[in-house]
Amino acid sequence: MNRMSRRGVIAATAAGGAALGATMARAASFGNPDSPPQGAVNVTNPQSLTIPGPHDSGLAGTMPTFLDPPPTDVGSMPEFWASFNLAQRRIQDGGWGRQVTQADFAISSEISGVNMRLSAGGIRELHWHQQAEWAIMTYGNCRVTVLDAQGRPYVADVTEGDLWYFPAGLPHSLQGLGPDGAEFVLAFDNGVSSEFNTLPATDWMAHTPPDVLAKNFGVPAEAFKNIPLQNRWIFQGTVPPPLEDVRNAMASKAGAPEFPFTFSLAQAPKVSDNKGGFVQIADSSNFKVSTTVAAGLVTIRPGALRTMHWHPNADEWQYYLKGTGRMTVFDAGPAANTANFHPGDIGYVKKGLGHYIENTGNTDLVMLAVFRSPRYEEVSFSNWLAHSPPDMVAATFNLDPDVVASFPRGAPDMMPE
Repeated sequence: MNRMSRRGVIAATAAGGAALGATMARAASFGNPDSPPQGAVNVTNPQSLTIPGPHDSGLAGTMPTFLDPPPTDVGSMPEFWASFNLAQRRIQDGGWGRQVTQADFAISSEISGVNMRLSAGGIRELHWHQQAEWAIMTYGNCRVTVLDAQGRPYVADVTEGDLWYFPAGLPHSLQGLGPDGAEFVLAFDNGVSSEFNTLPATDWMAHTPPDVLAKNFGVPAEAFKNIPLQNRWIFQGTVPPPLEDVRNAMASKAGAPEFPFTFSLAQAPKVSDNKGGFVQIADSSNFKVSTTVAAGLVTIRPGALRTMHWHPNADEWQYYLKGTGRMTVFDAGPAANTANFHPGDIGYVKKGLGHYIENTGNTDLVMLAVFRSPRYEEVSFSNWLAHSPPDMVAATFNLDPDVVASFPRGAPDMMPE
């Protein structure tokens, strides 16, 4: 938070700070460990910092850590920042969708993401996927329906902070409710999965001979003469009847599913709640149907740190909902790279890579961490060192044993400023 800004570096240099810069550039030091040293703090000639060629300062200004990375950054790694804000929307009467898959975001091999909006009455038509679909509501109200493999129907209304999960192959639909429809983010448990390449019921019916339709549904072929000849994907419908009426209309002799396909993440217990923030978790331990996707809703208070950690069991796909933040990812090499994040942005951290997130704004930073795994797992750097042999830790890092003894225990997820 107290890093020297680029403007400050230039001013200091112009005022006679060149000697200091030259001294720092001669050798690696604490907070600037690499040789040759990295970062703007090493600059002795202000021209070294300018970008005289063509550039878009407005766009570049949204990612200041790309322009002026901390001096502890080193090397390079696959880009771990993307954004729905730069994804093209596919718009139809009834709503729109946009996506970021591995085709757009090479590092994202385990999860692909979709941002979708449905107007009040807008319908995402009856369809299914070869991958599981996990979703979080970010705005408004939506009705979801699904039929499980035992022929048991499920219908529910969801609102902001609620989740749904549809296992691969289960047919489902989505519809925006009043007063202003819904917006949500979908995550598929395969990075190459595309929202625009699903299995719509309309396409199958249109590409099935009329006599086969007649036999299958037990009605005259003439009954299907007005079916759509192309899929509808999203279309405008009317706001549906009350939930209980629809539930009764959908009822089956097979009964109801064993576990609900929806879950309120916003109401989940807070883990490691302190002045720095908290995490709320949904995985197969509390959201029973979600057997391939686990998630954590992370709230970081202004100035606080999402502590140094890694996830041993899966890659982490992130979606930033509120506030502004900065994440640094560490890999072997060494490599350490930093990026800024704003609402609508996506982050991705490969399994086992160390990382931390700083809240750089003056409001709460809220982000979603999604994993292709039945369980949410993480390892805390400070908790590991606090529960390692103290003499070994002190010797490894040239630390006073009293400092090691003061390391936080119990894996705090957040540390306040």
